Amino acid sequence: MRAKKLTAIALSAILLTGCTTGKTVDGKSVAASTSIDNITADELYNELSTAASSDSSLFSYVLDQLIDEQFPATDDMKQSAEDMYKNVLSSYKQQYSSESEALSALKNDLKSSGQYSSISDYKKKLVYSIQYAEMMKKYVKAHFDEVYNDYYKMATPRKLSIIAISSTNPSSPSKDEKANLKEVQALLKEGQSFGSVAAKYSSDTSTASANGSLGVIDTTNSLSSTYSSDVATQALKLKAGQTSKVITGTSAFYILHCDSTDKAAIKKDLKNVTIDSPLLTYDNYLVYKVFNTYKVSYHDAKIKKAVTSYVKKQLAARAKERK
Repeated sequence: MRAKKLTAIALSAILLTGCTTGKTVDGKSVAASTSIDNITADELYNELSTAASSDSSLFSYVLDQLIDEQFPATDDMKQSAEDMYKNVLSSYKQQYSSESEALSALKNDLKSSGQYSSISDYKKKLVYSIQYAEMMKKYVKAHFDEVYNDYYKMATPRKLSIIAISSTNPSSPSKDEKANLKEVQALLKEGQSFGSVAAKYSSDTSTASANGSLGVIDTTNSLSSTYSSDVATQALKLKAGQTSKVITGTSAFYILHCDSTDKAAIKKDLKNVTIDSPLLTYDNYLVYKVFNTYKVSYHDAKIKKAVTSYVKKQLAARAKERK
């Protein structure tokens, strides 16, 4: 019960922006108070210090409070999270014969992931992810040139297009499937534009309508889960203007084309920063830079030292990564 009290009550009081003093009991700084008890900063620190990655845990809790204060959950955020949940559930419904089976499967998968205890918990964390993205978006928009230059260097972005030729069993394609693949290869060899061939022949409906365009792809791409690991690997090897050889997937043959690696052109495409921008997610260390732009006041010097030291180490690791 003591641990639950700490996580449910005390952690919400770690961060008090603008507060420079706190009350003490028996000479110890109080991190939180209830009508029943006081929780001292020493107790809070010791509790978190027994957890795995204690400094990381302390930072996460402080970050959570900062985000809740600076970017509180709005009705629009909650609606967006609800829409995201409905889209996920809809994809499950397509795989199961009834809605109850789909919902049950989703619940099981969420629990199995170890990240969510329930549907309600999942929705709350979807809301939080939007709050987090809003914080990152604000920083990226204010430091766009700096962030973009680093992104271009570290994430090797490029504009990419794809053609998919469906096959029930690519390792042993049917006569018609072989013919479709050969026709596409012949058209590309003749000099027809990749986009026009993709629009007419690609079985990937999500990109065919956009002349095969996958948009901007970088090192954080999710092509492995959508297409195959070989597609993801080849996507980052192509130079501007190059077309890949045929890549065999589990349910289709794929051909990739690198439309551009031009820094200025890609920058123009990414200038409108939304919460879906790759600039928000390419760098796992960027959050520490963002965190340092806020003035955070703590109840207790020990907690402050642990968090600031952890952030400093992460930024040092970031700098080392860029040497």
